[in-house]
Amino acid sequence: MVLEIERKFLLNDTFLQNTLQTDGVEFKQLNITQFYTQISPVNEIRYRKSDDQFFKTTKFGKGLIRQEHEIKISKKEYEKALKHAIALPISKTRYEFKLNNLPCNIDVYSDWLCDLAVFEIEFLTQNDAKEFVMPEFLAQNILKEITEDERYKNKNLALFGNPNFNFDYKNSLKMIEKLGEFKLFFPSLISTYDGIRMVLFQIYNAVLSQKLNYLKTKDKASLQSLQNEIYKSLFFLKSFKFAIDERICTKFINIFEEISQKMLNLIEQNFLEEYIEAWQTSSNQVNHFYQNRQILEDEIRLFLSSDEFEEILKEWEILLSDSDRFYISKDGQNCLKSSVAYHLRLLCLGALKSFYSMNNYANLYKNLLNLKITLEYFGDIFVLKTDKLVKKIDKVLKEINFILQSNNFAKMKFDSDKFSTFDKNIKKQIKKIQKKIQTKTQKINGKIHKLSRILKVYYTKEI
Repeated sequence: MVLEIERKFLLNDTFLQNTLQTDGVEFKQLNITQFYTQISPVNEIRYRKSDDQFFKTTKFGKGLIRQEHEIKISKKEYEKALKHAIALPISKTRYEFKLNNLPCNIDVYSDWLCDLAVFEIEFLTQNDAKEFVMPEFLAQNILKEITEDERYKNKNLALFGNPNFNFDYKNSLKMIEKLGEFKLFFPSLISTYDGIRMVLFQIYNAVLSQKLNYLKTKDKASLQSLQNEIYKSLFFLKSFKFAIDERICTKFINIFEEISQKMLNLIEQNFLEEYIEAWQTSSNQVNHFYQNRQILEDEIRLFLSSDEFEEILKEWEILLSDSDRFYISKDGQNCLKSSVAYHLRLLCLGALKSFYSMNNYANLYKNLLNLKITLEYFGDIFVLKTDKLVKKIDKVLKEINFILQSNNFAKMKFDSDKFSTFDKNIKKQIKKIQKKIQTKTQKINGKIHKLSRILKVYYTKEI
């Protein structure tokens, strides 16, 4: 175990090494690729390929002084560890040299961390490090010291990317509006306020489209699509309400909650209507059901086409287009990746918990639906392959939905000779589906456990 005492500086010129070479400084150049299998606020396990040599390094501590233990490993050990890497590997070219007999290096990063260059210098004692005065020819190429800035630690560069990036929110919205439905990709260090509103803005455009479609066609599938988009708006608002001004956030939550619930009630009644038609059930009770369903549908369509709803949508667009950040809350500046990781891990834990109480299908459905929605929008920012997990969750959701709708129909207990036959048949189907759900959730269980463990790295406060 060795004690690592070093200071780090951010460079404004990635070609500083050329200047040093001109001055006769001798360099050793190394091509480095490294990744991490363990990361915490005070320790890390790093694997590194340096040219044709491979190393495993364990580091403890933070800031100016850290303990480091490094061993040489085989290529096979390196490649085996790569399967368990957290975040993306880092690639950089290192230029090693000596300055006043002190070991130095310039790291010029590449790939997704291009334009980042860091100068490091190692010292024998802490006192030497504190008293070090930067030579003028180096000082003119340095932007700032980053020894104590945790964002520039290699582990955090792997997790969150380059802290020095410019993000144009207004242009991003223009791109979303132009391209419509496409997979959003977020800069690692975008704020929660901006990131969540980008998602909500894309959903907002889908709401406008689906609203027009439903009002024109009165189609049940369009209603379902519209309700899905409004529910997603509500879900993300509730999940990340800490990022937006509390007053305006609460206002829209209440509005979306009311309309989403009414639409959901109508969708459920549409399902029941299909059951009634399939079983050709007829009675005064059925007629009463049809009347209530029609009243609810008329009420929803009237609201969607009203001036009141148009005004709501205009106000909603103002919030989502707020490039001056007028409605940002105190915590809205928090890193999106950290906020999503924390929220997504809670959803993972909620889903795992609901697996152990399989009789509560409504709760299981809600937990899996919310997990699926979040993974669809944010799974990619953690460089995790979640597409297969989303598809598996989607299949389970469809089967759970069948059980829920069948149970709703059974609760109505229509006065009909055919109802008892339906009741027996549907119960047999439900039992078969329950076994399928049990099997599928067991397979999903392990994947969600693994996802939960990885996510914890991204929101530890000290990182």
